[in-house]
Amino acid sequence: MKVWDYSTGQLTYQSRVLTAFPLLSLLVDEENQQIITGCAEGQLWIFSLINGHNYRCVAHINLKKEQERFCNKVWKSGKEIDYSELSIRFAGSCALARKTVNGKVLCLITSMFEDMTSVLEVNLAALVRTQQSDFLLCGNKNSLSVIARSSILTNSPLCKGLKKNLKEPSSKRLGVKSTVKDQPLFFHNKIKSSGYTVAPQMTMFSPNINLKKNEVSKWKASCKRKNKEYPLESYPPIKYEKEISVTCKPTPICCIQYAGDGEKLACGLADKTVLIFSSNLTDIHNVFSGHDGAVNSVGWSHDKKFLVSASEDRTLRVWSVCNNESVLILGKEKFQKTVRFAQFYFIDTFILLCCGAEFHLLRFHIDTTKDDLKRYKQRSVCKLVQKFPMASTMEITSLSAVNDFYSYIVLAAGSNRALEVFDLNAGCSTAVIPEVHTRSVHQICQNKGSSFSTQQPEAYNLFMTTAAGDGIKLWDLRTLRCERRFEGHSSRCYPCGIAVSPCGRFIASGSDDKCAFIYEMRSSTFSHKLGGHTESVINVAFSPSSPQLTTATLDGKLQLFLP
Repeated sequence: MKVWDYSTGQLTYQSRVLTAFPLLSLLVDEENQQIITGCAEGQLWIFSLINGHNYRCVAHINLKKEQERFCNKVWKSGKEIDYSELSIRFAGSCALARKTVNGKVLCLITSMFEDMTSVLEVNLAALVRTQQSDFLLCGNKNSLSVIARSSILTNSPLCKGLKKNLKEPSSKRLGVKSTVKDQPLFFHNKIKSSGYTVAPQMTMFSPNINLKKNEVSKWKASCKRKNKEYPLESYPPIKYEKEISVTCKPTPICCIQYAGDGEKLACGLADKTVLIFSSNLTDIHNVFSGHDGAVNSVGWSHDKKFLVSASEDRTLRVWSVCNNESVLILGKEKFQKTVRFAQFYFIDTFILLCCGAEFHLLRFHIDTTKDDLKRYKQRSVCKLVQKFPMASTMEITSLSAVNDFYSYIVLAAGSNRALEVFDLNAGCSTAVIPEVHTRSVHQICQNKGSSFSTQQPEAYNLFMTTAAGDGIKLWDLRTLRCERRFEGHSSRCYPCGIAVSPCGRFIASGSDDKCAFIYEMRSSTFSHKLGGHTESVINVAFSPSSPQLTTATLDGKLQLFLP
């Protein structure tokens, strides 16, 4: 496809090779400023004509797959659609009227092989109702919700995990030869009264008046941070602030995540270490080492005291941020394959991790006390509650769940390009979306919000998926349908991460063209392109407490962007 300037006769744009099949049709939509072209294979490409978009592709539709999905839904519903009155079997071209009459629109269709034309009348209201009820045809009689709407069932895996006490006191008394007998208690004259005859004092808190000036300023700053709210109407963070290198030599940053208060940023590196930076990237708080392989994922606990990491060495570790040490280790004997992802779940009650074609629900207890005689023995305990296999897949490539509030929903994507929805309250799979992308999903990103912002309850049912070379898709859990597609960034060479802002208005994405992209949730085209990186941007993260974006590159550099 080529675009010419007819006033000067010069070529202004030439597209890449879209397909091996001939391009059969071309439409210029003046109202939406778009070019739409279709090929003999049944593919549609939509390009933007808006200034600054440089004719980039904003949507790609496979009509053949859409037709197969429609036929499958009709077959599952048990309804038969009669097309006997339609004389045209193979359409050559079609056109829609721009205006509706009584809620209906006229559609003109021409035959591909015959000298024939037909006019159809489409009821738009009925068409919308059919699309909204498509998810009922797949067997979902009740709409799913991320926010828990009912109490935990008695036979739920969550209930079983909560009932188990991992640290039951032992009834045996090992090494105790004598015990203290019960004896009456005598008060002697030299012992002062306990004061139970005196009127109680009503002082609730005793202020510390010996604080230094810098300590007072720090205390005031912390109070302000706790009471502030995320600005819902702020501009996206697009202004470059600073850049740092996490290591002396180039090292890929495999994963990044902010703590819930936005004060610290955790980074998992390919050199087997986990680093914790301050939110303004001024200094390193902690360096955790112990893994024997690249760190695949890091996840903060809800109370910001612990950090969980999964590695290529088939181990999982929980780190104490305060004590700067590993407090829980699950070794290679527990897992036969690499642990791809791990996170805290159900407000720090469980740990979720995926290994192979299943994910594990683990109940844990952290013990940070020290015993010099048994300092090499792990005091923390972790037990398996249940395993959940994903159907018809060799490996789970991405996993996502909410930890900031109670939710029963867990989303899992597999190497079979499908996405499966699990309800852990019922303890089973409740829905499957086949062929989410043309390739395996490498990240699921839910709209989790934060403790500093509030969204409508329905907004938490939105989630994004991304795959190499196939852009970003926005899904609604209630309908299990793709609501929007975001394209413009490049992710053909490396799997680039995505993130959603706490206000739910913006989506950030990495790109292998040494840039980061910001999309608006209500628009399919990117609004800002953040350059200046020295290598491919493979991870991005929004701060939960302030409009702040951090990008991570393949050569081990972090960049900070502010509004």
